[in-house]
Amino acid sequence: MKRKHHILFIVLLVYVSLQSIWWLYKIYDLSAQSSVGTELNRKLTMILGEGAVFFVIILTGFLLTFRSFRKEIEVGNQQKNFLLAITHELKTPIASLKLYLQTLLKRQLDQPKQQDILEKSVKDADRLNGLVENILLATKIDDKGFPLNVEELNLSTMMEASTLHLLEVSGKQVDVEFFIQPDVKFRGDKDAFQSILNNLLSNALKYAPNQSTICVTLVQEGNETALSISDEGPGVANNEVDKIFEKFYRSGNEETRSQKGTGLGLYIVRKLVEQHNGIIQVKPNNKKGSIFVASFR
Repeated sequence: MKRKHHILFIVLLVYVSLQSIWWLYKIYDLSAQSSVGTELNRKLTMILGEGAVFFVIILTGFLLTFRSFRKEIEVGNQQKNFLLAITHELKTPIASLKLYLQTLLKRQLDQPKQQDILEKSVKDADRLNGLVENILLATKIDDKGFPLNVEELNLSTMMEASTLHLLEVSGKQVDVEFFIQPDVKFRGDKDAFQSILNNLLSNALKYAPNQSTICVTLVQEGNETALSISDEGPGVANNEVDKIFEKFYRSGNEETRSQKGTGLGLYIVRKLVEQHNGIIQVKPNNKKGSIFVASFR
């Protein structure tokens, strides 16, 4: 697409040059003529008509070129932000693991302290593994290499177990309220739904302040199944509601952003929800924060 726009721009530039030369010649030719006024008016009308067409073509070419360049800049910034984010996200758990291992090697610690360091090391390893899994999953989705292995799932037990596990791993001091309809069954891919739940829950835990409340809801009515996760974080700006599910998209600039992330989580959620013929939406919370709702039929 980029190459096509550049070729179009060059063609239009050549056309502009030729048309300018032609116009100059016709104006000079008309000024030198001594023919009757009607003939002169006819030729001037022809030139004005050509000029109008020429102007429309130039304006269209300019707009297409401008949109192309702007899109290239946006993609470039997103890729830059992703590289900065992924570098930071990989370095942090690796550096932490290295520090824990060096502590175990250099110091004689009692059993409780050793156990504490080992547990923290496992959490960092889990975080690193989750990051790598998200990168690989996003690549598979883009290459259409993630076929669904459909089976009957008990979403009620999956949601509760995933929430409790991620809450423990995160160490966040938040309250979780469960509004989970018991024994909700759904036919879907287990790994895909686990990824959907993990990414939505991780997103809520990431932005929820300490001492706030996260609500986890699951309901099934007839053929429709809906799961939602709400937090009391900063929320999503209106102009970003449609953008946050795009690949690599994150608010602000990676060099000044305080929250962790790669811009892959919500993109993966959207793609996997759509593979299950569902839709994902974000709505403002009544108090503050956001509500992410995934609906399936």
